[in-house]
Amino acid sequence: MNYIRKVFLDASALLAWILYPDKPEPGGERLTEYLCRPERQRYSNGSCLTEVFVRLKWMRYHGEITDAGYFMRAYLLHTKIRNNTLKISEFNYWSNNFSNMALELVKKYENKIDYLDAVQIVDVLEGPYKDFAGPSRTLLITNDKKLRDAARAEGVEVWFPAEEVEPD
Repeated sequence: MNYIRKVFLDASALLAWILYPDKPEPGGERLTEYLCRPERQRYSNGSCLTEVFVRLKWMRYHGEITDAGYFMRAYLLHTKIRNNTLKISEFNYWSNNFSNMALELVKKYENKIDYLDAVQIVDVLEGPYKDFAGPSRTLLITNDKKLRDAARAEGVEVWFPAEEVEPD
């Protein structure tokens, strides 16, 4: 393989990745195998990380994961970021232009996606990896059907590992 595949993980994909194999999420095994390949450049953004930590906190306090499981996954995410296994997009999606684009997407899809979902679409379309093409084109990975559908309608290449075979 002579290219690096850029993959953007939304919160649902990040969660499936860090919970596997202890608490399998739909598509978690397939996703983990796909992300382990060295030609994958994995990235996400701060809003997705926040969503993951909120979900982990909820799982911890509702007995779905133990305290030890919570801290292990927090450390795992920290380590992935520190070691550049997972890069965090520095895209300024709060600037007026991009924030307005996200708000327009929320309106366009009649509130089927929320603002943070729209920000992820804008990040892929306008963020740091927007100019990559062909096999290096950014791939959005999500287990959220509404985000998948809206992103595809906007021309984003999307993989839904819970139900689909890997794209390449």
